[in-house]
Amino acid sequence: TLQASDIPFEIGETLKYKASFSSIPAGSAILKVIKKEVINDINTFHIRFKAQTEGFTDLIFPIDDIINIWLEQNSLLPIKIEEIINEGTYSRKRSHIIYQNQGYGIINNEDTLKFEEEVHSPYSLLYFFRKTNFKTFNKKKINILKKKSFETLTVNIKSNLEVNSKYGRWISTCVEPKRAKRNRFKNDSTISIWFAENSKRYPIKFWIKMKYGGLLLELYEFE
Repeated sequence: TLQASDIPFEIGETLKYKASFSSIPAGSAILKVIKKEVINDINTFHIRFKAQTEGFTDLIFPIDDIINIWLEQNSLLPIKIEEIINEGTYSRKRSHIIYQNQGYGIINNEDTLKFEEEVHSPYSLLYFFRKTNFKTFNKKKINILKKKSFETLTVNIKSNLEVNSKYGRWISTCVEPKRAKRNRFKNDSTISIWFAENSKRYPIKFWIKMKYGGLLLELYEFE
């Protein structure tokens, strides 16, 4: 079990990103560690992700997404997720309460999702892998929440990669969950994350498949 001192982030950490949507400069996004909270008698970190389009992109395809996620403070597994998604004409609200030790989750206070092994979300991975030994996860299978179900993915790890952008130069490790089966996603993966190879392991770049395209974010400022 990880100790609190091993967690590579603190309350108030704010990561700011420039966003592009389907290769078009689109806006900005923020990842922030809000505070510690107790959810169902479990100590958690409350994390918030916000992505919003700006300028011309906001006129032709507005995006205004807010995802609140609560991570168990040692394992960094998701305990609760609340999504407010607005992408173009598509919108949804969805909540998950996840009982990792009991092997089930409640979706929108209505549907029950059962699982045998721990489950993650694309957004919890942004923090989970910051404290994980990458080598132990290469080719390992993990379960990712997907709407009202979950999907088993195999994690591909590539280390010592150079990421260059106008926001900086980083040596990084790329974490890319792939479908465990041979068939591929339309865009080959649901999420790819590049983590800085330093003590903080900032997620310096990540790509997420969305309802109508892909959102690419690159870190340009951190507090």
